[in-house]
Amino acid sequence: MPIPMPSAEVPTIDISPLFGDDSNEKTRVAQQINKACRGSGFFYASHHGIDVQRLQDVVNEFHRTMSDQEKYDLAINAYNENNPHVRNGYYMAVKGRKAVESFCYLNPLFNDEHPMIKSGTPMHEVNIWPDEGRHPGFRTFCEQYYRDMLQLSTVIMRGLALALGKAENFFDPALAKADSLSSVSMIRYPYLEDYPPVKTGPDGTKLSFEDHLDVSMITVLFQTQVQNLQVETVDGWQDLPTSEDNFLVNCGTYMGHVTNDYFPAPNHRVKFVNAERLSLPFFLNGGHNSVVEPFLPDSGGEVELNPAISYGEYLQQGLQKLITKNGQT
Repeated sequence: MPIPMPSAEVPTIDISPLFGDDSNEKTRVAQQINKACRGSGFFYASHHGIDVQRLQDVVNEFHRTMSDQEKYDLAINAYNENNPHVRNGYYMAVKGRKAVESFCYLNPLFNDEHPMIKSGTPMHEVNIWPDEGRHPGFRTFCEQYYRDMLQLSTVIMRGLALALGKAENFFDPALAKADSLSSVSMIRYPYLEDYPPVKTGPDGTKLSFEDHLDVSMITVLFQTQVQNLQVETVDGWQDLPTSEDNFLVNCGTYMGHVTNDYFPAPNHRVKFVNAERLSLPFFLNGGHNSVVEPFLPDSGGEVELNPAISYGEYLQQGLQKLITKNGQT
């Protein structure tokens, strides 16, 4: 069962020291991360080095210029049975039923010669892209953005490692660039006069996406400044603040698993807001065969730890459970 978080406070943490060599400054940032992950489960990462205005411009242009036929041609198997992909591709709006749409892509290093692609290992796909002539520079931008976000997320994970009392490179082996199952989702929520029916939470709140835990190590999210996220706290559902400059970071269920919920995945949901906006999460995932042995910081004695599980097995199970609970996005 999801654990209600103690608070809804979302601090803004300057993560720039994590890129440097000052161990005292890194420790100070790690202490702030520890407090946030033990509080609301969320924090904003500032001084991250990503051009978020360029990001919004590219994604808005992409969604603005995509034709219905292009969307269908790129659509994942849930929408286009001719496409075997279940992760990479377009997630279509369905008139009268579903308004949100998105494009998801995976590790650019997944190519026909990658061993996991050659063996047909689940969750690994060679990215398909829209036509370069109609969308010049889009693929190049996206592949560089993936590399930038993988680097940023790895640095943030070093801060989490320090916060957990580990060496800062503790998680690095699980995050090898060639094998990472991380993904980028470029989600568009439209404004519509005739919006499809929306779901309603138990407390009567209208929702675009019901309560859930992220299936990731961490999620690093940029979104346009329309307040929509809520976190479940001991005092009920509370709004999360927005930021026009910074990335919202939270732990996923794998971090909850390996830390025995010392850093739990916060239960959160998306309120229904009929407004044009973007939600651009980077889901940081390990490699298929990577394993992080579960531990519990500051246990003070013998405790029963969660069993070790490979990241590929965890991700496949977790994504299927999420689809079963909340439906195909």
